[in-house]
Amino acid sequence: MKLFNNKNNSKVRFHGFSEEKEYQNSKTEIIVSKRLIELICLTIILIIILIIRLGYVQLTQADNLNVKLETYGTSTFTNDAPRGEIYDRNYTKLVGNENVICVNYYAPKSITDKEITYIAKFLSKKLDIDFEPKNVNNITERNIKDYFIIAHEKLAESLISNKELSRLKKDNPDSTDYEKAKKNLIISKLTLDYIYQNMTHDEIEQVRFEYLMKRCKKGSVTLAEGISVEEASVIGENANVLKGIQISSGWSRQSMVDGQLSSIFGKVTTKRQGLPSEMKNELLALGYTNDSRVGTSGLEKQYEDILKATNSSYSIKYNSNGDPIVTNSINGQKGDNIRLSIDWELQTFADELITNELKACNSFNKYFEKMYFVMMDPNTGEVLVMSAKKIDKTTGEVSDISSFNYLGQVEIGSTSKAGTLYTAFKENIIVPNTYFVDEPIKIKGSKEKKSYKNMGNINEVDALAWSSNVYMFRIAMKLADVNYVPNASLNVDFNKFVKTLTIIRRDFGELGLGVKTGLDVPNEGDGYKGQRSEAGLLLDACIGQYDTYTPIQLAQYTCTVANMGKKVQPHFLVESFKTNDAGNNVSTYKFKTNIQDDVSSQVEAFQQIKKGMRACVTRSDGTSHTYWSQKPYTAYCKTGTAEKYDPGDNVDHPNHLQIGYISATEDSKPIVAFASIAEREDRSSTGADSSAPIIANQVVDKYVEKYGLN
Repeated sequence: MKLFNNKNNSKVRFHGFSEEKEYQNSKTEIIVSKRLIELICLTIILIIILIIRLGYVQLTQADNLNVKLETYGTSTFTNDAPRGEIYDRNYTKLVGNENVICVNYYAPKSITDKEITYIAKFLSKKLDIDFEPKNVNNITERNIKDYFIIAHEKLAESLISNKELSRLKKDNPDSTDYEKAKKNLIISKLTLDYIYQNMTHDEIEQVRFEYLMKRCKKGSVTLAEGISVEEASVIGENANVLKGIQISSGWSRQSMVDGQLSSIFGKVTTKRQGLPSEMKNELLALGYTNDSRVGTSGLEKQYEDILKATNSSYSIKYNSNGDPIVTNSINGQKGDNIRLSIDWELQTFADELITNELKACNSFNKYFEKMYFVMMDPNTGEVLVMSAKKIDKTTGEVSDISSFNYLGQVEIGSTSKAGTLYTAFKENIIVPNTYFVDEPIKIKGSKEKKSYKNMGNINEVDALAWSSNVYMFRIAMKLADVNYVPNASLNVDFNKFVKTLTIIRRDFGELGLGVKTGLDVPNEGDGYKGQRSEAGLLLDACIGQYDTYTPIQLAQYTCTVANMGKKVQPHFLVESFKTNDAGNNVSTYKFKTNIQDDVSSQVEAFQQIKKGMRACVTRSDGTSHTYWSQKPYTAYCKTGTAEKYDPGDNVDHPNHLQIGYISATEDSKPIVAFASIAEREDRSSTGADSSAPIIANQVVDKYVEKYGLN
């Protein structure tokens, strides 16, 4: 008996399986539905919260958000405000700012190279810009070469020979490689001289404009300064095709005194020039921008921190076309002015005297082409006059070389003798009224060394009054501990030479000779120290014929003698100042008198030097008697002659010098000190040996006439 029917029971299942499965599915659906409902509810709640929040923001913070939105869409930039100006001691303006019309390019959000080229070409043809091609700034050499190759293809390719072309084709079978190699060869052969000879003025300007515009990705750049009103009108009339171009007012640095003292005042870059490459990184770190104007030399550089302005600022936003719109301009603050110690009336007077003297002497002086004059207040160190002129021997044109006074160097001859006496007193070589016999010094193997005449037995005062060389030679030999025997060699070995010369240079330096004076300029020379070591040169060192010095050193040295041993720092700056709304000048900084060295303890030395310089004037045979003995003030002077032989004709064409100072009486303090130098002069316009006292006594008289003897 069969228990199961296979056919009828092929699908066997147990009771409850289906119900359990349905139950599980139903349970899952319930859970999913519940979670979905929860998620939907949460989403609805979040949407409601967001709507409420947005509504709140719309109602309460709309204005604030609009401002932020505008800020995020706006860029802020800076521009330099007018620079501080330069005045003389009496507030005569020497360097100022001139209002000019500028062409600025404000970078649009979108502009094509084709549009830039069109604008650059338009401006180059419409603007009359005066410049020397080789002095064009802000164009890289590669940039202008690339332009030349495109604009003057045949001229550029003519630099390559057929032989070179054949070799290029052989070495570069691929046409792309060949063209690249050919261009590189052309670039290597192209010189700027060749380019400038074959490019027009307009082309060079076009290249410059394109270069500046392509580099300006944001903000603005000045393309041209000082354009005419007519040129500005043309640009305004074509504004619709000159994308990003705007006309603005600006300023340029302007000398008010026709180039006088230009090398002392220094230079300021233009917006076109921007920051000088050698100072760029340093200045950018200080907050300057690439096109900032900055002092690069002279007092403009020395007092950059005072003269520079507080930048103005402006914002740029863009309209729907991507064109820039300048907004929110905030004016900057002009830099502080500086007042110099220079008296412009006296400066001009000295300049004219020297110019006229050089012209008057030109025809009968083979080498006399330069003359220098410095006058200072020895009490404060203020430089009152600093003049230096050079004449072109062929054309007779006279140019200003005023910075030579602290950058150049001259032999000072017998004006150094006060320093030699100071050294002798300090090193205990002499005491007051020490006598030496002035007679020729004869050293074996050397030319006889002597004064311009035999003076006999003289003391230190006589030696200055009559300018004795031999007295100074005897001091030099005693410094070197040499026992002089006529016609014998000087027993001075190298070590003794160096030791003695070191003493002389050290003591001279205490008075101002051979060391930098500290004049407030970026660069200052310190003269030249002789290198040869023959024994006889020690003697020359004591009469100003070995080392050379700058004219400002000679003036400082004279001031130290006038001050009886106090060495005062020379300076141009008196103060910086602002002009307030009431038109009054308000000082912002004052230069304080700086005593650099004080050797006034050498009382006897300076007393005897003072007597000697006074004797130069009062004695009828004193070397300064002619020009200074009849003055309404008390003068103390010393002349100097430094030999300058022409190797061609073996004739002496010496430097002639005059130093000195004045006071109201012999017991009163010094008023002014001066140094006057005529370089390589045979004779003056009056027929005398030297032009130096001619200039000096007239300028000093002019000072006394103007300021009196107080």
